[in-house]
Amino acid sequence: MSLTGSFFLDGVVVLTVAAFLGLVWVWPRLTSRTPWHVVGRMASLVLVNVLVLLTAATQLNSAYLFFASWADLQGAISGHIVQTGLDRGGAAALAPNVAVRGEAAKVAAHVPVLLQRVGANGLLSYTVHGALSGLSGTVLVQLPRDYTSAATSTQRYPVLEAFHGYPSVPLNWVKVFDIGHAIDQQVQAHTLHPTLVVMPQIEMPRGLDTEGVNGGPGQPQVETWLTRDVPDWVAQHFRVIANRNAWAAVGYSTGGFDAAMSTILHLAQYGAGIILGGYFRPEFGPFYEPFSATSPAGRRYDLPRVVAHHAPPVSLWVETSHADAVSYSSSARFLRSTKSPMAVHGVVLQNAGHRDWVWIALLPQALRWLGTNVHGFQPAPVSASS
Repeated sequence: MSLTGSFFLDGVVVLTVAAFLGLVWVWPRLTSRTPWHVVGRMASLVLVNVLVLLTAATQLNSAYLFFASWADLQGAISGHIVQTGLDRGGAAALAPNVAVRGEAAKVAAHVPVLLQRVGANGLLSYTVHGALSGLSGTVLVQLPRDYTSAATSTQRYPVLEAFHGYPSVPLNWVKVFDIGHAIDQQVQAHTLHPTLVVMPQIEMPRGLDTEGVNGGPGQPQVETWLTRDVPDWVAQHFRVIANRNAWAAVGYSTGGFDAAMSTILHLAQYGAGIILGGYFRPEFGPFYEPFSATSPAGRRYDLPRVVAHHAPPVSLWVETSHADAVSYSSSARFLRSTKSPMAVHGVVLQNAGHRDWVWIALLPQALRWLGTNVHGFQPAPVSASS
């Protein structure tokens, strides 16, 4: 019996309705104030309310696939999920160092002084207007711990642009994923260079699932906002490194597609990407579909097709699961299409759904991969005196 199958879901609904009707039927017989009748009323109400909550939980799980199967649910409870690693294409350490042509943000030689007061958590919030896309949105910036220190006033940092899922907001990276702490742990373990994290708003306008792509005339140009306007703004306002091997994208779910799309289609800007439960062609909702899958734009965003025809020199860390119906099909197709000079490290889970908990647990592993393989994110050598 499947956790998301109609037999189980319909059974829960029928059981809930039956319990409610049963309570209505027996309630007149439980009106006495004897202890047994009071206990009976309390137990009946608790049972019906528990079944109502169970019905809501199972229906939501079916819609969003938080737990894809009973084995997935058991693995989440026990904390044991079987993981398989595989490598495809070329060498992960070489691909981001290949020189490419294209548009990339021009890094300012002298950046302005930070006008906002920087708190203990190093998180800043801005409203940014994109000159190329015409869009305006929220951009959060997580500064490296030592960014404002006088001792590091001339140091430049690599950039990790983080894309949230749908529906969500940039702050999810802070409140749920605690990405600043995850990076600090890797920095302290000397497996990652201190990194500036940029978290742009993706829902443009809010509530619309654009999948982060450029629509046609009159429609939101979200890809341009994410991959051109935001990097341009970051490069002019913060001390960052210009080389593509010091810029990477990370995303989960819809943001995973955006991270893959940004890295593969904008080689001059990004040398690497981390995809958590993402997919590799846009999955539009019922209220917005700017182009068909067979149109020129649809073929451009069909990333397995893109890399099969011309493999880009980028390195990707990709997570999916056999049980993740949102991610697995296109991820498997993408992994089959990978060839050198592109390099992909795949992490395939046996039983894991499409949920934050899975990705949060894997984020340290992905960050270690980034610091180990991508030159701009590699930690500085430890001196003999330290």
